[in-house]
Amino acid sequence: MAEAFRLACTVGQTARTADPMEERDMAVPSTPTLGKAVFAS
Repeated sequence: MAEAFRLACTVGQTARTADPMEERDMAVPSTPTLGKAVFAS
């Protein structure tokens, strides 16, 4: 339990010091879309 709390604190500190992402004109998926199933409505 103590190790999990220590890791949570480390992750929080890392997130706080991380740089923000650059702005983009349009959304870009983080996962590849090729080979994925397409569901029609």
